[in-house]
Amino acid sequence: MRTRRKGAKKLLPRKFTLERLQILAICVALFMIPLLMWPGLTDYNYAKCIVGLIFISCLLVLWGWTAWRRPTWTIRVPWLLIPAVGLILAGALSLIQAADARVAIQSLVLLTYFVLLLWMIANVVRDERDVQWILGALLASALLAALYGALQYFGVVPGAPNATGVNAIVSCMGNRNHLGAILFYLFYPSIILLIGAKQPIGKAIIVVGICAMFAVMLLVKQTATRVALTLVTVALLIGSFVFRSTKPLRANRWWLIALAIAVLSMSLFTAIRSPMESPAELWENNSGTARAWFWLIGAEMLADHPAVGVGLGNYKVNFFPYKAEFATTERGRIFDFPILRVTQAHNDYVQTVAELGGLGLLMLLAILIVLGSSLWIRLRQNDERDRLDLLLLTGGILSFLAHSVVSFPAHVASSSLMLIVFCGLALSPRFGDTLTFRWTLTGWKAKSVHLGFIVISLIVSTFAMFDLRANWLMERGFDRIQAGLYASAELQLQQSLALDFAPRQTYYYLAIAQIQLGNLEQAEANLEQCMTTFSDDRVYLTYADVKMKRGKWDEAQAALDVLLATHPDSSVEQQARYIEAVISINQRQFDQAFQSLTALVLDYPTFEPGLVALGQLCAAQGLTGMARNYLESALNLIEASLDAAYGRLESTPVSEAKLIRDEIETLNGQRDHVIRQLGDLP
Repeated sequence: MRTRRKGAKKLLPRKFTLERLQILAICVALFMIPLLMWPGLTDYNYAKCIVGLIFISCLLVLWGWTAWRRPTWTIRVPWLLIPAVGLILAGALSLIQAADARVAIQSLVLLTYFVLLLWMIANVVRDERDVQWILGALLASALLAALYGALQYFGVVPGAPNATGVNAIVSCMGNRNHLGAILFYLFYPSIILLIGAKQPIGKAIIVVGICAMFAVMLLVKQTATRVALTLVTVALLIGSFVFRSTKPLRANRWWLIALAIAVLSMSLFTAIRSPMESPAELWENNSGTARAWFWLIGAEMLADHPAVGVGLGNYKVNFFPYKAEFATTERGRIFDFPILRVTQAHNDYVQTVAELGGLGLLMLLAILIVLGSSLWIRLRQNDERDRLDLLLLTGGILSFLAHSVVSFPAHVASSSLMLIVFCGLALSPRFGDTLTFRWTLTGWKAKSVHLGFIVISLIVSTFAMFDLRANWLMERGFDRIQAGLYASAELQLQQSLALDFAPRQTYYYLAIAQIQLGNLEQAEANLEQCMTTFSDDRVYLTYADVKMKRGKWDEAQAALDVLLATHPDSSVEQQARYIEAVISINQRQFDQAFQSLTALVLDYPTFEPGLVALGQLCAAQGLTGMARNYLESALNLIEASLDAAYGRLESTPVSEAKLIRDEIETLNGQRDHVIRQLGDLP
């Protein structure tokens, strides 16, 4: 029979207080946001960001309710919040140079909300049980996401379209790399649950859960996380030597040994199947050269806007024109390969400095220095058990920071949540009040802060709901374009524009519908608007085509010059060079057109429009034999494409065959046109 230790305090059951409700609400949010998938929206991360704003709004309102329950509301303010607020101010100042101010405002709201979430967690987390609940919610969410990804890998549930194995893994993140990242960040902090579990069955379940999470992390084959895990592990081993935590490690040694054996076995098995490459091979095989391009373009943005940057969230807006300009420089000439539209720099530090300038760099350095100092001092002041928990939380923070060197976790909602939670827990009263001051509010001051939270939350949530609706309408409009219903697509896309705070590619889809309806003037205006908010190869190509059809030859050529300077992919390059030749023909520069088309069909012998145009040009110049050869080659290509389209039509469900039937109709029209051209030849 067990007896209670003399002098020990009896643990009383807790009442369900406001503090318990706050922790429970945080757990619900942290469990649901990583798993969130919203059917009908364009992007998994977009849905998580928008719904995350609504969740955080509710949490802030609930936190502020303290002002009405107590005569005074004492708010802890970690020193980390000072440079964090400085980063927010740098984001506000970056609006000065932002090409798209609305995108910058959206990004600024997200940044502010995540800082507020960190502040709230650093206040409401009080004891070990709070930490266990929050980390437990994250682990449960990550395990479900990992299970979903594993089922996609084995083909049990649908994954990425037309993909199998590791390429089919998108889980509820939309990208296997995002899934691998959150599993990596959570690996060390989840061991806190193992240390804190009281019963053997609980410890066993947690060990199995961590192993399952680690296995899926290896399964996604993300090189950056494996390399970063090694570095973080070395850092934690050094930290455990400096800040000794012998007692909790000894008390859980068999569980930790079992976990270590399992993790090392999985790592060894993976290493045997995929031997470690040299650093140069790792760099080249993981798009290292492309990343270098992204970083150098970020440096160009900083050089042009050294004080406040190009605007928070505006790296993706500025990338395309900067890519075209950079490609003409001495350094840029070595990057002679296609790069599709880039939304992130794949280095959060480079992107932050490019978007926020020197002021953003100062604030970022201040954040890292204050965070490092806070963790160091707390590690020195706490007892062995708390030091171990802090070390493991530090492992999660270091994982995020290391991965940010070659990726963009700060721009992914689920990954950002991990960093915010780990920092909030580490700076909470659970581990002391080092580098923290208190802000005491009484009476109307406290209530005014809560009312401010309510007003801000209502405004942000309202805009978030409008954005959700706008995104849904945009996706429906795109579906109608795919179905050939251009008039109804135009209507839905216009409705989307009216609701969207910062519309971007909606302008492009609307222009496509208007081109099909013959509204070239409106399409041109929408494409010009799109080029300031969402620039990519297709936008510039479509814009040049519209300008050419409207007889604005010089403006069309200017757009093509920018497009071709960016080294677009082959399909875009073919069409761009073809439009260039058509412009030359319309300007009666026949020799230049002949040279352009000859070079085009030499580089792309199966590009049928180029062969047809070259055949027509030869016929107009009396070169009958050459004209016939080019037109017959084009006719053979068209008939081969028709045979392939009819073959695909037979195996496609009737409900999905509209696009193929449209393709067949277009090809038949092209074939008839070429046959007429051949018939007109002498």
